[in-house]
Amino acid sequence: MSVARVVVVPLGTCLGPPVSSKILKYCFSNYLRRKVVGSLTNLSISMLFNDSKPLYSSGDNPVVLEAGRRYVGRISAIDEDTWLLDTFSSLGPDFRCSGSYGDLAISVEEVEVVPMSSLKLDLPEVFKIVFRTPTILSSKLMCPPTLADKVKPMHKLIPQASLIFSHLLRTWNTFAPPELKIGKQSEWAPYLLGRQADITLVEIDYNIKPETVVIGRDSQGKLREVRGFRGWVIYRSTAPRKLHEIYSKLLALAQLVGVGRSRGIGLGHVTIETPTHNTPTQ
Repeated sequence: MSVARVVVVPLGTCLGPPVSSKILKYCFSNYLRRKVVGSLTNLSISMLFNDSKPLYSSGDNPVVLEAGRRYVGRISAIDEDTWLLDTFSSLGPDFRCSGSYGDLAISVEEVEVVPMSSLKLDLPEVFKIVFRTPTILSSKLMCPPTLADKVKPMHKLIPQASLIFSHLLRTWNTFAPPELKIGKQSEWAPYLLGRQADITLVEIDYNIKPETVVIGRDSQGKLREVRGFRGWVIYRSTAPRKLHEIYSKLLALAQLVGVGRSRGIGLGHVTIETPTHNTPTQ
């Protein structure tokens, strides 16, 4: 897979879209090769970040990009082909993008090719998942396959471990080459891994709040809003070594492409950290 780090500098102060990832999507739309399998996509386009703050609207606050300020974003593609590197290399390091979102100077600072075979974190027993943008996890991710067509999906406002790892395994096995797929290739595999995650990952501290994000307007001009959660959770893993290694691979993927619904427009942006403060014990 490939990961591009992109810097956007507005040449004049301008209003952006409610999710700032759409600026990158607009400027690179002619160059991105999007694959969609079911509800999953190989592309992830992050929000633009002002230092550590992602730019998006919760309804009342418009997204404003200040002239001359550096905003940083990321485009990731899960693909064996290195087309992202080749495409961005052909564009050159700098170019201009002008249109609906103003006049922008764009620079591609780095494109890194990361083989999926090397994706793995040095994941400690106690680790922290930080949800930097609103994250949307569907209850249907943990619906047994035999009931999938009979259950209405609902969005969960807590980061249940089973939903996180069920989604990540679906994403990994959908786009990984055959030799790198994890576990038995069965429609039950994400559900079973999710059940194991709920049993072997214990929440020992958290700070989570629900948050609404505007993702656009419908055909009648009404705001389209979705509700997810932001914050962090500290988990203690009691998983056997092989299962813990699977968690480390899937979380390495999550750091590059996100987790949950609409990660293609920057929702579900996560980082994995080692807690630095004293945490409760169990």
